Amino acid sequence: MPPTANPARILIAEDDESLRGLLVRYLSSLGHAVDAAPDGASAVATLHDARYDVVITDMIMPGIDGLGVMRAAKTVDPYSEVIFLTGAPDLTTAVKALREGDAFDYIVKPFPNVEVLRATIDRAMERRTLRLENARLTRELELQRSTDALTGALNRRAFFELGEREVARSIRHREPMALVMLDVDHFKEINSVFGHGAGDGVIALLAQICRQELRAEDLLARYAADSFVCLLPATVQDDAMGVAERIRRAIAARPPEIGGQSVTVRVSAGVTARQETDRSLDTLIRRAERALQSAKEQGGDHVTTG
Repeated sequence: MPPTANPARILIAEDDESLRGLLVRYLSSLGHAVDAAPDGASAVATLHDARYDVVITDMIMPGIDGLGVMRAAKTVDPYSEVIFLTGAPDLTTAVKALREGDAFDYIVKPFPNVEVLRATIDRAMERRTLRLENARLTRELELQRSTDALTGALNRRAFFELGEREVARSIRHREPMALVMLDVDHFKEINSVFGHGAGDGVIALLAQICRQELRAEDLLARYAADSFVCLLPATVQDDAMGVAERIRRAIAARPPEIGGQSVTVRVSAGVTARQETDRSLDTLIRRAERALQSAKEQGGDHVTTG
């Protein structure tokens, strides 16, 4: 018998030993990787340690029935396709499972022929592949909607959405929080003299340096053409000052090659920390913007608190 074009990892839960053996032999001959469990409890235990493309389960078993097996499979992998095996009197339950439990299909025992099972598994794998691809595209689209294309940092919409949650959590748990606003000094001159491509390179370099200095839990966003904002949970102002200073020194120490020459880039930063009366992200941003403006007025290449 020719192998299937789309091999799957399959779990069989069936308490009829002869039928279980027949299914294992047949599906293995098609090239599928097959595990088998003699009852629902064993199948659920197996699902705790592994995920399967397709789960084929008897509808009626002692102890944990087919619905319980399906719930366990979907908990491990929501895109796992479940096929029920059922006797004719059990069709009402099987149809209900299809409607309410996201099962793929059911097959009535005894099988008219095993090719019905083969075709059902092939269709289930087609649906799984499609659903996984749709999920991937959805994640990709969400990533595009939430990130800046040039730097990979969050965009303003995503930053405010995530940042407000972090502020609320900081207030709820009475934890410190700091915010750093960074701006490239004389950025318009860089664009004017060297071109916008050079300006993009400077912005990408600054984003890279910021990531090197920030923790995984910190939020980095491109706030404007030449500025970034960093939200630092569980961070006091002095520590945020240290982060801003390291970023300022790092960008100055790594002059990019622009137009065949090394160009020193400077940044200014405004730093603030959440105060007891602060109740919104916008309050922190406004205070950091004022501190950043003060740094600019001092000639740039400076970190100021506010």
